[in-house]
Amino acid sequence: MKGVEIAFQLNNDKESDVVMALGNLTGNYFKSVEHMDITWRIFHVTLDKEKYYRVLYRGEKLSDLHPENKKRIRKKFDELGKTDYNTLMNEYEKESGKEGFEKVGIKELTEEYDLWQDKLWNYI
Repeated sequence: MKGVEIAFQLNNDKESDVVMALGNLTGNYFKSVEHMDITWRIFHVTLDKEKYYRVLYRGEKLSDLHPENKKRIRKKFDELGKTDYNTLMNEYEKESGKEGFEKVGIKELTEEYDLWQDKLWNYI
């Protein structure tokens, strides 16, 4: 995959609000403030009995994102993830009201566990 993939789990009642805020604030920051050609998708993934979120960021160009930009995207996402709920949601509400702010919704995705991709098989 060309781009950045961030996978994580949350365990609170308002998790979809937090996921939307984290994904969209990060994406819009790099799109508007850093002037990067970036797109993103947010998924709620079901894998067997596990559920988690996956946010994918990628550049518009055919080439991969620069490694430094990948690092910066992860860092910004982590910084926002450490913000308390009320502060995060206030920032999201403020930023999402601005012209040009792009909101990407959460898509449901079901995956199957592929034993052949399990690292265990590398050791056998």
